[in-house]
Amino acid sequence: MTVLLFTQLFQTVQADEYYPDWQSYVSAHQLTSYTYNDITDAIDEVLDAALASYKSGDTEDALSKVADAKNNYWGASGFKIEMQKQLPSAAKKTTESDFTTLNTSIKNGMSYDDVVIAKDVLIADLRLSANKLDGVEEEIDIIEERESIATELYAEQYYATWEAYSAAAGLTENWTYNNVADAMSEVFRLAKELYASGDMTGAYNCINDGYYGFYETTGFERNTMGFISGARKSEVELQFSACKAETKGGTEEAFVKAVDVLRTMIRTDANRLDGVDEDGNGDSTGRSVAVAKFIACFTIILREGFEAILVVGAIIAYLVKTTGDKSEEERKKQLRPVYIGSIVGIVLSFVSAWLLNLLKLANSASQEVIEGVTALIAVAVLFYVSNWMVSKSESEAWDAYIKSKVGDAAKKGSSFALAFTAFLAVYREGAEVILFYQPLLGDDNKNMVWLGFVLGCVCLVFVYLAIRLLSVRLPLKPFFMVTSILMAVMSIAFLGGGIKELIEGDVITMSSPAWVAWIPSNAVLEVLGIYPIVQTIVPQLILLVITIITFVFFIKRNNKLKAEMEAEKSKN
Repeated sequence: MTVLLFTQLFQTVQADEYYPDWQSYVSAHQLTSYTYNDITDAIDEVLDAALASYKSGDTEDALSKVADAKNNYWGASGFKIEMQKQLPSAAKKTTESDFTTLNTSIKNGMSYDDVVIAKDVLIADLRLSANKLDGVEEEIDIIEERESIATELYAEQYYATWEAYSAAAGLTENWTYNNVADAMSEVFRLAKELYASGDMTGAYNCINDGYYGFYETTGFERNTMGFISGARKSEVELQFSACKAETKGGTEEAFVKAVDVLRTMIRTDANRLDGVDEDGNGDSTGRSVAVAKFIACFTIILREGFEAILVVGAIIAYLVKTTGDKSEEERKKQLRPVYIGSIVGIVLSFVSAWLLNLLKLANSASQEVIEGVTALIAVAVLFYVSNWMVSKSESEAWDAYIKSKVGDAAKKGSSFALAFTAFLAVYREGAEVILFYQPLLGDDNKNMVWLGFVLGCVCLVFVYLAIRLLSVRLPLKPFFMVTSILMAVMSIAFLGGGIKELIEGDVITMSSPAWVAWIPSNAVLEVLGIYPIVQTIVPQLILLVITIITFVFFIKRNNKLKAEMEAEKSKN
């Protein structure tokens, strides 16, 4: 209805006329009433004008129009204020971040395709908020199914994997992600047919084939994560899970809609990765396959390694700080188990990746289950270490602990716990990174793969040094509190990520009702393991409550110990 209204209005307004603010736009279009979706439509037009300026080489005008969209439309129309009043704070923050990303992309001279992606993400987030404020169900622009060579081949035979399909189609080299999307569309088409015939198991298996036989094995997942975003990869993975959930008690209408949304997401991402629009226009090599590989590899190692570095860096900084009065030899002795745990984690990552490939378990439900179980074990260890650290946050409590342990806190269980924590943090991310990189090293442009890896590792070194050097300057109590809180946050993040892996591994069935569906998808929430899923949110909330209770308990206990020791000193 909104599109029809604007189409009629545009007949009386010059298409090339630009309106710098919402009020002049309303006047020109003679709008007596409007919705937040109408405002989003107007912002979309302003940003299209910004893209046109950028494409023509006028960066300053493009930045000016982005500023108009943010301040004179989103802000001046009341859209921003209503988001702040009626929606969770994350919605407004996400939109502000999207505007910043678009602005930065233009300032840094990113490719036109990358700027278009930034603009599309911004509009998608605005549309989501507009739908909630307007009280309407989100309208999904479903891309129509198209005929392809896959249509002909699947009419004769079903192919459950990309390896089998690509051989039949003669796509052993120089294939695109739209070729993959063509095959997946036929897999999804059969899934809908099987569901309609009452074969829920067959429909379920088709969705699984689409994920394990195509999305993971072709590098689609890796490149989506690296070139688009980790949050987008999670969105697609969860949509796969949503489709499978509909085969276990849903309706045909809901299943068809879920599958069509998934198919549209796959096609949209294929276009982004290939560098073409919905009609296939554009040069798929214009962005350079080599550059795309570099970005993907750099992002993957940086994202996956960041969580491990946070944990390992905090543990090492903690040991350095609490052994400051000891000799260099003693300090090395206490740091050694953590280094060993990290190295063992790296070695076992390679061994696990090799075994998964050898046993044909890579890119399968078994891999997801292994990753999920590892993450949940890490949750328990991180939670233990977090509470152990906060229990020593008072210097008096630490002194008493040191004395009770005869001056060596790291000789027994605490040393093993810290080393095991470092091992799990590295191992959890390491095997996944290796499995991501393996197919990329088998293609051309290996130098770009290694370049992305090396530069990502260099960035991680700086993250580690920042944690190590800055933490040493902190007084003991703030340092212990910050470190223990970091460990607690990571345990909650690992809990969400681990359960998500089990959902993808078909161990748990997901559900996403309205009270969690509002949770957005972005890089920050992805790192924190927060998803719009009941099965992840509820356990995380429970763990959060338990964490707060234990923190309060240890802080009170520390205060009591401090008071007792001060009283003892006053007597003497």
